[in-house]
Amino acid sequence: MPMGKDPSEEWRDVSGWAGTCHARSKIIHYQGVEESRTLLREDGPCLPRGGGCSYGDAAILDQGRLLQLKPPSGDQILSAASTPTDLESPSVSVSAAVTLRQLLPLLARQGLTLPVVPGVLDATVGGMLAADVHGKNHLSRGSIGDVTVALRLLLPSGEVIDCDRDREPEIFRGTIGGMGLTGVIFEARLAVIPLLANSVEVQVLATKNLQESLAQLDRLAASEEHVAAWIDPTASGNAFGRGIVVGGTVAADESLARPNRSNWNLPRGRNFPAGFSWALSPIGIRCHNAVRHARARIGRPQRSWELERLLFPLERWRDWKKIYQPDGFHQHQSLIPEDHCSGTIRELLELSNRARCPSTLVVIKKMRKGAGGLSFGAEGMTLSMDFKATAGVKEILHHCDSLVADVGGRVYLAKDSTLTPELLRRMYPQVDQFLSLRNRIDPDRKLNSDLSRRLEI
Repeated sequence: MPMGKDPSEEWRDVSGWAGTCHARSKIIHYQGVEESRTLLREDGPCLPRGGGCSYGDAAILDQGRLLQLKPPSGDQILSAASTPTDLESPSVSVSAAVTLRQLLPLLARQGLTLPVVPGVLDATVGGMLAADVHGKNHLSRGSIGDVTVALRLLLPSGEVIDCDRDREPEIFRGTIGGMGLTGVIFEARLAVIPLLANSVEVQVLATKNLQESLAQLDRLAASEEHVAAWIDPTASGNAFGRGIVVGGTVAADESLARPNRSNWNLPRGRNFPAGFSWALSPIGIRCHNAVRHARARIGRPQRSWELERLLFPLERWRDWKKIYQPDGFHQHQSLIPEDHCSGTIRELLELSNRARCPSTLVVIKKMRKGAGGLSFGAEGMTLSMDFKATAGVKEILHHCDSLVADVGGRVYLAKDSTLTPELLRRMYPQVDQFLSLRNRIDPDRKLNSDLSRRLEI
């Protein structure tokens, strides 16, 4: 069938991952460089799209074409992750269309894993690079960009380049965290590390208030690799900011000479319980959080978990986002500089409580210095707050954006849906360098997204 005539390639309503941003787009599935090059030559704006896991409007394009690279299938998936090269600094070449759910089990059979993974298994390699994703171990490993060796990229001009930190370094740096606006990623070479076990010993510490939560987060981050703090945003008085801090270190082999081969099965989680939407009411959230905190207090601090429970806690449920239907939800993820963490996190939590329906999930992690550009990582703490999309929530988010900008922080573009161009430029001072790159490689703005239009990048 001729390209462009596939019945699946029709104009349709597309939303961001959180279900709050919508666009009328044409999704086109393609395979190979030549097919992609032909699509880029056609009139009209387009945007490369991975698994569609960006929460807001970064992976949608109203009245434009969304280009999705077809993933390898069958036996081809097994060859998508190549045999590790250079045993002293091993890496694998992977198609940009491969998801974490596909890739991690393949690597585990070779006794390997990725050093950095986000919490969503259906993210593609290309999407992870475009958002420069991070996990709970940013403090020790950095973001996916820190473990990326090289990229194969189709520029808007139709030229295919191989880029890394020495070859076309400006394009390499701009693509990682560039939200798909520099070109179509076809392949990436990623560093890998040895993996010994599919279980991990974790510490689970219940805290009494925000001060103790942040202190325990600091303490565990000094000794454990994957660390995050869940915060109860509904607690008040002396218990304000109480939470549960979890930390664990994944066992790793010291040598790749005889890797431990393991079958790491990553099945889709259980179905979310029906009729659970009542839990998103203010009373429901408060009751759920009280029970969760009480269970952590009475449980043993040292526990053995399956590895996926530590790395991908929300993947335990197949369809947990249904709880937010039909209107979806917003996530506000911000990076607060080290000197402002305690006071600003308190202010942001207080702001969230002013919403008609308070934040449903709050998580804090530590981060180190990042890659710059439009990449999110920077030294400090990252605070994530989920909100059901109800009346007044966007106003709260705008206030949060301003507060973060005022202390020199930033908001994660892969989660954003409310930033303004002015606030973006205050948060990301290297925007002008990114625009200069865009002007050089895509002067006609062939590549666009609803996010790039909203933020004028």
